[in-house]
Amino acid sequence: MKFHELRLPRRWTADVSGGPVITPAPSKKALRVPIWLYLVALTLIFGYAVFNSGGIVTEDWERCVVSLGLLVLVYFGLTKKRYLAPSLESWISWPVLSLLGFIALQLVPLPASLLEIISPRRAELLRALQGESAGMHAAPISVFPPGTLAHLLRVGSYVAVFVLVRELAWRTLHRRWVVVFPVMVIAGAQGALGLFQFDWLTPGSAAHGTYLTGNHFAGLLELSLPFAVVYPIFMITTRRLSSGDALLTSGSLLLAALILLGIIFSLSRTGFVASVSSLFVVACLTVAMGTSGRKRFVAVGLVGGAVIAISLYLIPDPLIVRFNQVVRTSDTAPDPRLWIWKDTWALARDYPVVGSGLGTFEQAFQKYKTFAPRIAVDSVRNDYLQLLVELGGVGFTIAALAMIVVLVSAARAVVAGVRPATRYLAIACIAALVSVLVHSFTDYNFYVPANAMLVAWIGGTVASLDFDSHATFISG
Repeated sequence: MKFHELRLPRRWTADVSGGPVITPAPSKKALRVPIWLYLVALTLIFGYAVFNSGGIVTEDWERCVVSLGLLVLVYFGLTKKRYLAPSLESWISWPVLSLLGFIALQLVPLPASLLEIISPRRAELLRALQGESAGMHAAPISVFPPGTLAHLLRVGSYVAVFVLVRELAWRTLHRRWVVVFPVMVIAGAQGALGLFQFDWLTPGSAAHGTYLTGNHFAGLLELSLPFAVVYPIFMITTRRLSSGDALLTSGSLLLAALILLGIIFSLSRTGFVASVSSLFVVACLTVAMGTSGRKRFVAVGLVGGAVIAISLYLIPDPLIVRFNQVVRTSDTAPDPRLWIWKDTWALARDYPVVGSGLGTFEQAFQKYKTFAPRIAVDSVRNDYLQLLVELGGVGFTIAALAMIVVLVSAARAVVAGVRPATRYLAIACIAALVSVLVHSFTDYNFYVPANAMLVAWIGGTVASLDFDSHATFISG
């Protein structure tokens, strides 16, 4: 089949060798800043958060927020409207905007009569305060407004990353994978650092990169691993590799090995399980995609064999011991997370509809904690349970809907994508999101700014997968 150009919008051009490749033809007058500078700037912001303990220190993350804001202003200020990406589909944008609006609503002072309906426990706290100050007749849903405001700014920053990545994907459409290369490189560097940190002879010397804990370090790597694994499969199955392509493919395989070893040496049990789950998704979707599968089976077999070999022969004894502790529960002390989860359910029952406010768990939980009264607990160690407590049933449903919409969009691209590059990129996005959703059952990666920023980066990539449909082609 041969493709011919037909009414390509916005001065587009097409290259049909090996499938349609579409790129906007730039105007020197309109595009004064090279697009790669924006990608470098966003990469530096992301890298700064990653290499400063994942951005968990308030001062470090505030620098990232300010930098992201400036980058957004510069990009949209210097880019003419006709060169911006097409409007985002409403079924993707509305859940994101609704989540932002709901978090903002948690900060709005509401009358006691309304609080009595939507959050009886919060109304009870207001009545207690009225005993001290008779003039108080309204209060926000959030039990700790400064914490909710800080997290609202976080979510706003993630939305900015989402939008910027989608814009950069639009402007680099002729090289689909460029927008995720920085993620692979930064994760590979973290994996390499983890190799130096791990000591085979010292029990418990888990790799953690520049993070404070191995679990969140593994969270970053597991989100990046599918891209480093799928890219070589895409190159091998769809192209005759030139010397440059072969170099990129080999480099991606090296990054995949470093990332996987970093996950293994982090000694994170759920991180390892999440990574294996994502690789399973990659294998299933890659083999199922298309009908001519001989080269595809070979590529998946090579990559899968390498992954299995690394897992079996290089898995350290301390990680095996940690998995053994899960089985032999009678010989080990109960996981503190079990105590936290039990008490958190009592908190969730008191704030079932609109939650206690995003970012308020530490303040709200103290009253419900039945163990270690002198020790502060700042997280549930379970993203789903913590979001349910802080956002309530309404906010949790909105957040879940946003994630489902992203996954459905990626799945649709796998099935109906025009270009092989788009379909393979969609597979990597699905696998990455599956990994973090699995890991979230026992940890809180969505509350680690750098990791949440990476989730937003992947979301922006998914939102760009429908760009192929904006060029009109006919067959001849």
